Amino acid sequence: MTYDSKDRQPPSGHAARSVERERRPTGAPAAGRESNATESGGISRHRFSIAVIGFFVALTAVRLAILAFGVLELSGDEAHYWEWSRRLDWCYYSKPPGVACLIRAGTFLFGNTELGVRFFAPVLSLLSSLVLYHLGRRLYDRRVGLVAAVLFQIMPMISAFGLGITPDTPLIFFWLLSLYFLHRAWSQGAPSDWLLLAVAVGLGLLSKYAVAFLYLPGALLLLTTPQGRQRLRTPWPYLSTVLSLLFFLPVIVWNSRHDWVMFRHDLGHAKSTAGWSLSPGDFLGFVGGQLGAVTPIVCVLMLYLLIRRRREDPFCFWLTIPILAIFVFKSLGGKVQPNWPLVGWLAGLVPLADFLVHHYRPLRIGHKRLVTAGLIIPAVGTLLLHVPFLTLRLPWPQGKNPLKRLIGWRQLGAEVAAAARDMDQPFFILADYYMTASELAFYTAGHPRVYCINLGRRMNQYDIWSGLDDLKGRQALYVTENAMPPDLANAFEHVEPRAIPVHDPSGRPVKTFSLYRCRGFKGWTARTPTHY
Repeated sequence: MTYDSKDRQPPSGHAARSVERERRPTGAPAAGRESNATESGGISRHRFSIAVIGFFVALTAVRLAILAFGVLELSGDEAHYWEWSRRLDWCYYSKPPGVACLIRAGTFLFGNTELGVRFFAPVLSLLSSLVLYHLGRRLYDRRVGLVAAVLFQIMPMISAFGLGITPDTPLIFFWLLSLYFLHRAWSQGAPSDWLLLAVAVGLGLLSKYAVAFLYLPGALLLLTTPQGRQRLRTPWPYLSTVLSLLFFLPVIVWNSRHDWVMFRHDLGHAKSTAGWSLSPGDFLGFVGGQLGAVTPIVCVLMLYLLIRRRREDPFCFWLTIPILAIFVFKSLGGKVQPNWPLVGWLAGLVPLADFLVHHYRPLRIGHKRLVTAGLIIPAVGTLLLHVPFLTLRLPWPQGKNPLKRLIGWRQLGAEVAAAARDMDQPFFILADYYMTASELAFYTAGHPRVYCINLGRRMNQYDIWSGLDDLKGRQALYVTENAMPPDLANAFEHVEPRAIPVHDPSGRPVKTFSLYRCRGFKGWTARTPTHY
């Protein structure tokens, strides 16, 4: 697969755009590829723009409809972030407060519903595409920006964050916004751009501090390019960095008062306390995860374009390759979840879009088919996410439904609510897993407070909230996917178990929960979490 990348050089800075403006009067067509457009070509581009806008309007409408009709139940993590939103704070056990604030705003508008919890997922996804469009337009041209925005939406893992709310949802938006202002600051050097960059990065840090990965590639971009070194002679890059870090100060203060739990949690992921050791299996899992998340053909093509164009497009190269390299190194010594490096691929969508817009047509027929297949495969995966009423009913092998984590919680909540109506004394609801506890809190009528008991598990936010000491003498409903351990049974005077099977929309069994009706809570000695 070859093409002549020397046929055109993407504008890489303010100087290039200044020269372009000098060559044409204000309002004239852009120089280069778009300046030679015929009237019919202009109409074609206009139709293309209308089609892209129509795509985004339809996509957002479909997403809001899916959420409004409650087709997809909340995942355990989404329900847990909703629990966070009921108790707003500057930080939580594993993440900063950004996602909780978004959910609180959504539920203020639409109540404690799937739409309320997830409302800002499609909104931020749409805004992310808009920012990516403007970034692509600055780096290349308008059509490249439009195609990059569409590519963003057809990648299954990225598109999933347009339906479900997690810390990655605001992270992706603020990451792209940071890229946009970083490019403006790098290419133009205006003080306002450096200040806006600080705000974008700072808000990103309050969403998920993985946005801190921007500091290293941003520094490399400034150090290795002429205009970057020119910017480093001014105070603005340094002031921007300091201002962005000030946004994170409340998170630091909160952690200092809670035994640094968020950092302990992330150090546990990084295996920093146990030392580094080679783990080939984790590396292969990382490679497989990225090929699955980005799809093999798109993954290879993006890397090829980024490396080949590293001199003519240093911005996209430095804002992608170093981040991916960090996770490659991490995977050699421990597990990397598929979504962790996701932001590292975002800048790579722009040169990929340029390739499709300006270099796809001359390809040989075999290469065209390969690239086309590489785009169709993720598009089909994304389509399945957006027709959940069909996806939920397809004859998946047992346990293989990709939406299985979103099935059965409403049914479980109804069963627990029915059992609660039979309780004749004050009671509380108890679970042994934070996802189960969070789903019960959301789907049980009245959204009761649910407690999560520590039976020797990893720490979670419920351990910080605690509260079991105040419940002695009460009855309880204990929900678990496992058998009740003897020491917990001994914490009550009497327990009565019964099974609650849950099913998918086609009536096929998904899993079975055990519901224990418990009397006479004697109290529980809190256990120290086994790990963070």
